[in-house]
Amino acid sequence: MKAYIFIRHGESDINVAKLLSDDTENNSLTDQGKKQVERTAMQLRGLKFDGIVSSPIKRAYDTATIISNYTGLSIKIDDRLREVYLGKANGHRITEFQDELYPNSHITGKMRDNLEMEPWEHLWKRVKGCMDDNRGRYIFVSHSDPIRAIASYYLGFSEADSFGMAIKNASMTVIGKEPLRVLCLGAINLDDKIKSIFS
Repeated sequence: MKAYIFIRHGESDINVAKLLSDDTENNSLTDQGKKQVERTAMQLRGLKFDGIVSSPIKRAYDTATIISNYTGLSIKIDDRLREVYLGKANGHRITEFQDELYPNSHITGKMRDNLEMEPWEHLWKRVKGCMDDNRGRYIFVSHSDPIRAIASYYLGFSEADSFGMAIKNASMTVIGKEPLRVLCLGAINLDDKIKSIFS
């Protein structure tokens, strides 16, 4: 059976600074972020997985390392789980690009195109490709936009349809069963029904 728990990295210093970055280095988990990940990792202890696949970006890899310490699972890096390519937005504050009526929201539509960000379709296709190449029960450690994109794909949502979807730090989104579907979205606690998939 195929089943995947997508985990967004814990809070990082660039999250606190509201900086956009797809750089591999120069980003670290905050103390709060480490605690968030530990809380998530404790829920995964004792469940059965084939491994952890992580984005190469430091905040995600450090998250995967904490989870590995709790679960004993090995980590494989896959570039397809990395942050969305931010184009001209990379290194800027998110507040420079947000809609005044919807602060703390996603960069979407024409603004995304104008900033030469990675196209939405490319984003979900690369994440799905990673899933296709890792058949089994896996923990995938990634970022908000890639997780939102793959969840939207399985929900049949367009980018515009998923505008209100918020993937919080260290939250868990589960895609599983046959046919694959979203079983939970951005959860911070897994219920027994979800855990039974990985037992």
